[in-house]
Amino acid sequence: MPLLPALAVALPLLLAAQTIEEQEWHLDALDVYGAQAQTRGDGVIVGVIDSGVDAQHPDLAGRVLPGTGFGSSQGTDGTTDTDGHGTGMAAIIAGTGRNGGALGIAPGAKILPVASAEKTQFALDVVADSIRWATDHGAKVINLSLGFTGSTTPGLVRAVNYAMDKDVVLVAATGNEGEEVSSPANIGGVIAVAGTNRDGRPWRSSNVGADTVLAAPAEGIVTASPESVYPSGYAEMDGTSAASAIVAGVAALVRAKHPDMPAKDVVNALIRTAKDLDAPGRDDRTGFGLVDPAAAVKAQLPPVERNPLLPPPKPSPTPTAAAQERAAQPATVQDRLPFVGATFGGVALLTALLIALPVARTRRRPQPVSGRGTPPTPW
Repeated sequence: MPLLPALAVALPLLLAAQTIEEQEWHLDALDVYGAQAQTRGDGVIVGVIDSGVDAQHPDLAGRVLPGTGFGSSQGTDGTTDTDGHGTGMAAIIAGTGRNGGALGIAPGAKILPVASAEKTQFALDVVADSIRWATDHGAKVINLSLGFTGSTTPGLVRAVNYAMDKDVVLVAATGNEGEEVSSPANIGGVIAVAGTNRDGRPWRSSNVGADTVLAAPAEGIVTASPESVYPSGYAEMDGTSAASAIVAGVAALVRAKHPDMPAKDVVNALIRTAKDLDAPGRDDRTGFGLVDPAAAVKAQLPPVERNPLLPPPKPSPTPTAAAQERAAQPATVQDRLPFVGATFGGVALLTALLIALPVARTRRRPQPVSGRGTPPTPW
């Protein structure tokens, strides 16, 4: 048989023989295997705030800790998933790749599932409670493959700050609407992850802006799914949800390799070793660049004083002599009332505006993938 016709016959057979791991193009694109030669994430707990995680999936067996549920998932331990999104994120982070299944970035890490939503519903206060719970129950990395358009709330900001004060690395998706970076990715100190395509260029639907910190693959990502959602047990997805999970997995690798490294230095290692993709330096579309797992794990950088994604502390103003003299005097009722009234009105107005802003989940549903064979066309 001539060579070309023979290849035409053989190629479909070769593609049909691909394992799920072989279909995970991002593993080779990011040289994940090089990073895993240094560490596989053992000893690190990653909180996954999502729709729950199917603890019975073969690629996650033994990787999922008992978690909890909030909102409509209250009363559960987070180890079931009727939506599929949370299981997909967990497998991107810590899938074991058994028998050619879905291999995660940090297969030695453990997943702490916090079920905070079903189908398309999230709530700002529920996400805040979820962050606090995961922090208090041992998570050293928290993945937030979710988001809200518009502004955020003081409660969510406080929860993020609480986690950072407890030495947690927070990673969040920028969103998929081609708009500004969503919340909580736009909160200071959070690693906001935008998407790239198979060609290593910015993914067209990724939310971008000045808050973008890193980029990671977001197109045609193959991962695990509960069989109750897709009978094959696998699915393909587009979205910054996957990009966020990839970076969370890399953060777990760094924390496992350097168990005494504070979260602020983990964040610094991730951004300083990223591969510049777009405009030189930090840019709106890819932040500091494409995450580089092997370089981040090997990095030996001097400690930083604070999370490099936080603004520098403001210097305390020196009070004038008149101000000092006034401060030393007892306040009268007339002095206090206007201040109290202004503060109360300002807080009430601010809270009302924040609550009134629209919210939307920034994630995409996975599409089914067969256990063998090539994935369907991305959507």
